[in-house]
Amino acid sequence: MGGTYMETTGELQEWDYSDKVLGLFGQSHMEYEVDRDTEQGGQPSLTEMTRQAINRMKRSDNGFILMIEGGRIDHAHHANRAKMALEETIELENAVKAALEMTEREDTLIIVTADHGHAVTMSGYPERGNPILGFVKNIERGNFVNNTENQAQPYTTIGYANGPGFDFHFDKNIGFWKDIEAEDYMSNDFVQMSTFYLDSETHGGEDVSAYAIGPQAHLVTGVHEQSYLAHMVAYAACVRKDTLSCPAGMISSGAKNSLHLQLPIIVFGMVLAAS
Repeated sequence: MGGTYMETTGELQEWDYSDKVLGLFGQSHMEYEVDRDTEQGGQPSLTEMTRQAINRMKRSDNGFILMIEGGRIDHAHHANRAKMALEETIELENAVKAALEMTEREDTLIIVTADHGHAVTMSGYPERGNPILGFVKNIERGNFVNNTENQAQPYTTIGYANGPGFDFHFDKNIGFWKDIEAEDYMSNDFVQMSTFYLDSETHGGEDVSAYAIGPQAHLVTGVHEQSYLAHMVAYAACVRKDTLSCPAGMISSGAKNSLHLQLPIIVFGMVLAAS
């Protein structure tokens, strides 16, 4: 069958788009964005992979459906590592920006959504301008927790209902939480507080958001079952004409129909912290 196999950023950049390709850039999961090797022999970023995928897809005479996932957002939340989850979300945003720059609004549908949320929340009453990864401690307003010696201690702005962060923060010798003011809470390795211990934090049960721009984006409104998006994409691309029909004005024969069948669709998947 032939094709190109690649393992590094350099190989991805040198790819000439001339044949089928399989890129396996890690032995297991990709590295977190802040940890990955950015040299030619390392792993490409999500943005770099997005650009190359679109470059290849645009060479085809037909339309395409491209799925791009920021999967390590989910892994970071499971580990109660909020900073890493946010860093991965920023990289996903960069990939979305790249897709917007490389496509035209009138002929490309772009959807950004998630398959689930996580048991994470943002506690109220931090000081204005306080970093989201920081903590809350305001003696005058009573925004703090009292330790076993009746002294005020802060709590993290971001916290989890469950996960490994409990053991990181709860001191079993004194039966209370450690004072996070002495911790490097802005570190990539910092683990947020959780209410009770689990090896891996759970998913959440809240609704998640879906954003869209381009042809048929008006259909991504209101509240829907998750499976709706798959049917909506099939309808927008006119690939299930027999069961879903096609958008108005695009089902007749001729040039208009031909153009619509070439509709590029890019779906970005992520895991939301909360919605």
